[in-house]
Amino acid sequence: MKGYAFGVMYHNEWKWLKEYRPEVLKLIESKGGKYLAVGNNPQMREGQEQPAAYVLLEFPDLESAENWYDDPQYKPLMELRKNAGNTDFYIFEGV
Repeated sequence: MKGYAFGVMYHNEWKWLKEYRPEVLKLIESKGGKYLAVGNNPQMREGQEQPAAYVLLEFPDLESAENWYDDPQYKPLMELRKNAGNTDFYIFEGV
């Protein structure tokens, strides 16, 4: 079964994306992953706080998604993102 990574971001500052985006794309692709959706200001239908942005990634399987997130090369990129604001991030298996 495919693996997915989903994140919602509560950020007000986006300068970090210039460095983050090209490097994270290389890592995603190296694990067989791809973007399914990414954007700003999703329509919040339920919840406590309106996210500023979202991302949905697909991987060949759950292990590939986990390997991407746990890759040591991702850690400094993750810190860039975390320093800019809060993120809720999930990894799960498809049906």
